[in-house]
Amino acid sequence: MAGALPRQRSGTGLAAVCLLGPAAVLLIAFYAIPFLRMIAESLAPANAGAGWTGMSLEHFERLTSSGRVQRALARTLRISGWVTLITLAISFPLALYLVRAGRTIRTAFLIALFVSLASSLIVRNYGWLVTLADAGPLNRLLIALGFFDAPLRMVYSEGATIVALVHYAIPFMTLPIFAALLRIAPTLSDSAASLGATPWRVICDVIWPLAMPGVFGGVVLTFALSMSAFVTPLMLGSPATAMISQVAAEQFLVQLAFPFGSAIVVALVLITFLIMFVFTLIVRKVFRAQV
Repeated sequence: MAGALPRQRSGTGLAAVCLLGPAAVLLIAFYAIPFLRMIAESLAPANAGAGWTGMSLEHFERLTSSGRVQRALARTLRISGWVTLITLAISFPLALYLVRAGRTIRTAFLIALFVSLASSLIVRNYGWLVTLADAGPLNRLLIALGFFDAPLRMVYSEGATIVALVHYAIPFMTLPIFAALLRIAPTLSDSAASLGATPWRVICDVIWPLAMPGVFGGVVLTFALSMSAFVTPLMLGSPATAMISQVAAEQFLVQLAFPFGSAIVVALVLITFLIMFVFTLIVRKVFRAQV
């Protein structure tokens, strides 16, 4: 028995390495190493040559003095916050309905969510361009119903970007919440109702706290996707509504200012992780959730 235990642990460790190894290699090769290279680039002096030595924070200091970068960052935070809140408001009731729905309806909705994940982001954005266009079906419907006399300008705006990002993020919010709700025993809701709790109190006091791990996962995914969004604001927004990823891409591809562009990306990643860290502390402190 004593000899079998080390062999069992060795087999478990080997299985873990085989399962996690490819993912770890991909993360290191395509995320960690490029990001570390970007950090080094952001710390390079402005006029340094190929063999520069030493570090400088001048590119980060430039971020604090650039009005365009600050406006783009504030806009990115605002859009990401709205997208996360709207997506949560849509996805939580949807996930709750799917848990309580019949097998046929649940399967149909889940297939629709997975198909949405598999569809091209560019195709979906073009769909929203057509839908929200001045002569698009939504404007024609609003005019036909008498709400407006002339078409509304809905494309190339923050609103169009938010709508498209919400559409893109709904599966990433709904599926974690749905998985968390499935783990909640139905008898808990029945017990609360038998003690006189209204359906609203059951949702707020029983279901919501127990579903917090799924809500946390969905919120983190949605917020991170919104903060780093590039294609959607590029297609449905305008230069006046540019998000921070577009400003960084402009520095890389147009201005060829690689150190400053790297500083923007590094700052974006750090700000996103800082917000997620604070959100994690709030969830653990307020809801006592294990996240």
